[in-house]
Amino acid sequence: MYPFVILVALALGLAVVVATIDELVPVRIPTALTRTVAVLLAAGLAWGLDYSVFAAFGQDLRVDWLHPLMTGVVLIATGEFVRTFVGAIASRNGDVTAPVGTSAGVRAA
Repeated sequence: MYPFVILVALALGLAVVVATIDELVPVRIPTALTRTVAVLLAAGLAWGLDYSVFAAFGQDLRVDWLHPLMTGVVLIATGEFVRTFVGAIASRNGDVTAPVGTSAGVRAA
């Protein structure tokens, strides 16, 4: 149970850091570049903490350098999933795919 709690806590912390960086950067950056930088940041955090999600759950990878890299990918994926899941629960009508600013109400001609 504790490895899962640590995974989710680190993922949510990284999601907050990435969202803060997105808000602070004055230019619009492509999403793919933002996620790539986020994975590098998460891999650096995992390497600095010497933390591996796979070792915590008793799984082994082929080479040791894959542990922080794949832990970074899992952390960002978990953070995005939790953020999307919470957004779906918190939305009014449950429709996450609807673009922001559109309404299904009656329009005046």
